[in-house]
Amino acid sequence: MKKLIVVAVGCVVFAVIALVIVERSRFIPLFCVMTIAPGLISNEAWRESIAKDPAAYGYSGYGILQDRGSDLAIQEGLRDLRSEDGYVWVNAAHYLGSRGHKEAIPYLIKALRHTAWQADDERVELLRQLTGETFGNSFDDWFSWYEAAPNPIQINWESSLGHAPRLPKKKSRTRRL
Repeated sequence: MKKLIVVAVGCVVFAVIALVIVERSRFIPLFCVMTIAPGLISNEAWRESIAKDPAAYGYSGYGILQDRGSDLAIQEGLRDLRSEDGYVWVNAAHYLGSRGHKEAIPYLIKALRHTAWQADDERVELLRQLTGETFGNSFDDWFSWYEAAPNPIQINWESSLGHAPRLPKKKSRTRRL
């Protein structure tokens, strides 16, 4: 029984030392630590990990910083809006929108076509907060409104939308004889 207690205490001491080292070095720990206890990772460490490799940590990092109300990754978010990775830009858009940055508006509209439809309600709420408009989750209505606004930025509305984008079906051009 004493051996078991000694081993358990040793494991706990080792884990605490490892967490202190991880936090002080600003190194993002293994996936299991991120999944089990993301609160142990500082906002600055999340920002640094997003800056270094947004495809590896941006999916969860932006969401965690958004939940914490942190503005630390604004510059990374603005950069990542132009990412070719459909999940990096959509998470950056959510984060920036939650922080009140209007640069996220066209990307939140574009996200209404993204594979990740489960977040449509959040996107619509962010759009409402940023614009004061209420078009529901209709991409077409939001797109028409945005295109009519002064100086809309030009983005590719059909690129990097995930594995099953919600694009309108194109009419077949084949004729039946």
